[in-house]
Amino acid sequence: MATGTTIKLSILARRKRFPRLPGQPEGASFGILWDAGPIPADGVCYVVEFVDRSSARILGYVATGGRVFRRGEAGARASDPDELALALVRDEGAILGDVYVRRPGGRLERATSFRGTLAGTLREVSDVTTWNTERSLVYHEFAATMFLRLCVFGMDAAAMQGAQAPAGGLERLAEPVEVFAGFGEMPLPDAIAALRYRCERAERLSGIEAFAYRVFSEVDLPRLREIAAKGALSLARIERMGGFYINFDRERTSPEDVAFLISVEAALNRVSCVLDKLGSGLAPVSTSPSEEACTAMELDALEGVTSAVDRLVHGMGRGEGDGRRPGTVACRPGGEWDTRFAFAELCEGLNLIVRLEYRYDCDVAAGRMAVSLMKPPASVMPRRTWRPGTGWQEADGALRAAMAEEYGCRMGLVAAAAAFAASPLTERCLVEVRDAVDGSCTARAFDRAGFMAETVPLARELVGVPLGGRGGVTSLRAHETSERFDRIAPSGLLLPPGADGRPLPAELRDLLLADTVSELEVLEDPADPLMRRFNEVKELIASDPARAEAGLTELIEEGQASCVAAELTSAVPMQTQFCENHLGRIILPMLVDGTGVRIHRAPDALYFAQYELCNMYARAEAYERALPEARRLLDIASTSMQAHFTLVNVLARLGMYDEVVEVAKHGLRAACDREAAGYLYYRLAFALWNRGEKSGALACYSMVPSGDQVSAVAREEMRELMNEMGRTEPMGRAEVTGTLRACGIPVAPTDELYRRIADAAVLLVDNGFLYLAARCAYGMWRLRGNDELGVVSRSLLG
Repeated sequence: MATGTTIKLSILARRKRFPRLPGQPEGASFGILWDAGPIPADGVCYVVEFVDRSSARILGYVATGGRVFRRGEAGARASDPDELALALVRDEGAILGDVYVRRPGGRLERATSFRGTLAGTLREVSDVTTWNTERSLVYHEFAATMFLRLCVFGMDAAAMQGAQAPAGGLERLAEPVEVFAGFGEMPLPDAIAALRYRCERAERLSGIEAFAYRVFSEVDLPRLREIAAKGALSLARIERMGGFYINFDRERTSPEDVAFLISVEAALNRVSCVLDKLGSGLAPVSTSPSEEACTAMELDALEGVTSAVDRLVHGMGRGEGDGRRPGTVACRPGGEWDTRFAFAELCEGLNLIVRLEYRYDCDVAAGRMAVSLMKPPASVMPRRTWRPGTGWQEADGALRAAMAEEYGCRMGLVAAAAAFAASPLTERCLVEVRDAVDGSCTARAFDRAGFMAETVPLARELVGVPLGGRGGVTSLRAHETSERFDRIAPSGLLLPPGADGRPLPAELRDLLLADTVSELEVLEDPADPLMRRFNEVKELIASDPARAEAGLTELIEEGQASCVAAELTSAVPMQTQFCENHLGRIILPMLVDGTGVRIHRAPDALYFAQYELCNMYARAEAYERALPEARRLLDIASTSMQAHFTLVNVLARLGMYDEVVEVAKHGLRAACDREAAGYLYYRLAFALWNRGEKSGALACYSMVPSGDQVSAVAREEMRELMNEMGRTEPMGRAEVTGTLRACGIPVAPTDELYRRIADAAVLLVDNGFLYLAARCAYGMWRLRGNDELGVVSRSLLG
């Protein structure tokens, strides 16, 4: 390693530390400096090795015109041509340029190519993946990192000269190798077993295969099979994060098994991250580095976790999507929705080897955020490591536990950075790292000013520092606190509607057809005398149908009378409605004309008595008697899927297919889940077929999801219809949606429904009605499957 003069850094000196570069000596930190003192007239910045926080050793400087000079001291002296170490050269009009480096003996030789302009960004172009082929950098950063790789660090420089660097170099494979072959087609335990089987029977393993075999040999396959046998276990690839995600039933999985599955997922991502660094992703690889080099790349990724801190605090990571305006209403900048969604978006966008399992809450008015992370189990850490200069080392249980603790600490720094990046109004953040098995935890508190001034530079310094040294844990002792993660949103914002008497702001009054939040309650009083009578009458249905019919009729008449009285005595237009849940009440105004109407909650006993009476008649095949009861049921429960199903079934039995079509269309406007929509499409398909509208019927059959209760029957009927139509191929998605729209049939879930729920969610969150907002956010997640929305809903639910 070349040495140079060490200079003291003034507070005015601007600096940038680079993430760990290939071949960089362990424990060293490199970067660039501006405004650190005199520099030659053509100088842009110095390239330095940071000695500590207040000093740096000069290695060279980046000059204008695509040149980097080797220089061991600061000063304005003009450089000697012999000091030229690296040059970017491109002929006029050429797309690619060449990178030349000075070799021992003084000769400039071509090392690699680049694309881009000195005024814009540049990227290395090479047949093999390198640190600089994966990044587009501005000129001075590109030139400085190329200088460090090719001229300062011995390993890369040797490789560029054609020498075989320790554990370096790329081997061209006789046949391309697909490491994750079969992982998308077979159960996870079988996919891992198949990979191990292929490797064990191969005559010779490439470096990447040997690395993958070693990593997956650490997985306890019998235990993984046992967990898979208990419940659904599936593997997903999250392209945005560039990693694998194991889906499992959290309710049926013990904390010990959760920790085990997290370690299996980490094993998948340890291999995946190396493939990403090689530039192949999940595609077959044609060239491979050695197993040692793969292991070094794995360590580089694990030890570089805090490189995300810089990106987050500098505003990188927020998407350009519709997070701030998911519907037609924009959230309040810096408000509750903006902060919660931004934090979720930043965390969900992180590409970490170990899953960031987290919960969070915030109190925007107080500028506070609290985060709880699951502590990584020791089993996520590699059992063997390799580094240039030290070679292979075994990691025993104690060392792996220390590495996992340090990784969890660094993950906490990343989470805190996301909290402060989510809103400039966040002044304090508590981050708790909790062991899922024994419940032990360490919590650290950060204030914004101190985090930006001291902790962000620390995060930079930790990039590339071995985890076993526990540098983060040691450095952050002063931030440890006895506080623990808990709900920090004011309790008054979390009240259910029935216990909350606050008035609604104007925009919510019009949207929800209510003046106070208590009007949005849908839950009946558990001690309601009418419900007690209904339950008594229901017990008679099987044993004494006549008495049950009389009792149900009496309850219906009493319930209807109370509703008519409420409507007649109201000072504003009022409509009686029953809603199955709070989300049904949120979307109800979509089916009501006028914003001046208010909703009177129908007694539960009225709805259930009406439903049971209709079912009694239907079971007795008295469909003419059931029909008016079913109509009345839907009249008082416009958003109830059960009410829609009941009326549709009775109409179908009577052969009234025109009305089946209209009722099903009405229900599809309000259908919030795929199962409900699937049943309505099934009934709609049969009705349209009976009306002779075969294309519309086929489109509706195509909308019934597989695995649903009626899917097998729907598929059989669909095949029969296709034979009748002379079709051999089912409709594609575009043809299905085009046909539905041409027939005036909603494509569920509709955009209208999503916008309604999204508008309510944003306004409820920003105005402090978090109980109802949580139900809206959960509904949005169910409709769109957006991970950020799932996280936001959990943060609101607590």
